[in-house]
Amino acid sequence: MRPPARYVPWSRRARNAIAGKIAKLFAPSLQGAHRFSLLVLDERGNVLFADRSTRTAAPASAQKIIVAETALRVLGPNFRFPTLLVARAPYRSTHRIGTLWVVGSGDPSLRTRDLQAAARSLRASGIRSVVRIAIDPSASLGAEINPHWNPEDDGAPYQAPTSALSLDGNLVDAVPVTDPNRHAAAVLRGALVRAGIAVGPEIAIEPAPLTAAIWWNHRSATLRDLERHMLVQSDNHYAEQLLRAVALRVYGRASVADGVRAERAMLRRMHVPTPGIELLDGSGLSHGNRVAAMTLATVLLRTRGSGAYDMDPLLARADLDGTLQGIDFGPADGRVRAKTGHLDDASSLEGYVRTRRHGEVIFAFLVNGSPGDPDRSMRRSVEALSLM
Repeated sequence: MRPPARYVPWSRRARNAIAGKIAKLFAPSLQGAHRFSLLVLDERGNVLFADRSTRTAAPASAQKIIVAETALRVLGPNFRFPTLLVARAPYRSTHRIGTLWVVGSGDPSLRTRDLQAAARSLRASGIRSVVRIAIDPSASLGAEINPHWNPEDDGAPYQAPTSALSLDGNLVDAVPVTDPNRHAAAVLRGALVRAGIAVGPEIAIEPAPLTAAIWWNHRSATLRDLERHMLVQSDNHYAEQLLRAVALRVYGRASVADGVRAERAMLRRMHVPTPGIELLDGSGLSHGNRVAAMTLATVLLRTRGSGAYDMDPLLARADLDGTLQGIDFGPADGRVRAKTGHLDDASSLEGYVRTRRHGEVIFAFLVNGSPGDPDRSMRRSVEALSLM
């Protein structure tokens, strides 16, 4: 979504008009709100409207653009997560493998059907039996469940554990698994048996030997494709897996703390202001996260038109898909790409809207603890911008 090549620059009168309109639309939602941070920029970074734009608030899922941009720049837009099955050579003339290791790298998109394909591939390679299955945990470090998340949400499908080997989002029938490694091993064992390969009952958690041969090499979709899903569907598990993958690449440790450290470094390199920022996870699920509208809007501004690093094509389209499907933006429908965010007491919306005469506009709205309807104020403000 890009503006036409020719557009009318913002006049002082137009700036004052839209600033007054947005202030009026937000007034009912901000009265009594605990925290808020609002900012609108034109495509050159000039401020069109600001209210506490350098103050912080809980961003909820709007925070996901930070881990998305960090991962694109650290891992690369064409990066693909590998998942391997490795083993030493089969016992002589027996078509039998001693230990079959599964080596994961944190792929958030790995599915049961992928392991079923792996089992069929082994069978086609002549393997008829496996003594035991082992899960290599080398890419995993730190708490599987973030300690900063609300313990009352334990067991919720949007709060699944992270792991080096993540299968089906670490969910079974929308319930988080308690031991991702052993769950994945059990699923693989069932797939091997159904493929006609006998498997012993033992499941081990141990690193694979460097000398082991690769028997199956699965690659995920590209990182940009994974991030499109993450941002459009607001997938917390994808965000948390990406945060750890970034940490592992930069610091050799797949921890939340190192992932956040990498995010902060990326924001500094992009010259993004980060007043009062506090990042406790990758998804925005923690109520303790704090980000200013200035930070989020500047990330969107800096990535605009940057090709493989551009956030615009990765965001949901108003009224059409993901978390914006069925949400009416009135005259702005078809001209908005945005990321929503919601917690019990937090609402956020950030993205791009194409105006009628002034090109594209970047907005970031965060409101916490409002007794009013901040979502409506955000949508109506985007509509007002689209009409300018």
